[in-house]
Amino acid sequence: MDRIFLAVMVSAVLLLIVASDLLVNGPSRQEETAQMANIQPVAARLIR
Repeated sequence: MDRIFLAVMVSAVLLLIVASDLLVNGPSRQEETAQMANIQPVAARLIR
């Protein structure tokens, strides 16, 4: 019973974190972050 309660609490906290992130940044900011992940690091550009 304690494990189930702990799992529910952890899931609720993670859900609140995601919801607050979407409220603060909005869905449009998520796309910019995804595009920034595709940018090559500076070291990779120097080698080429």
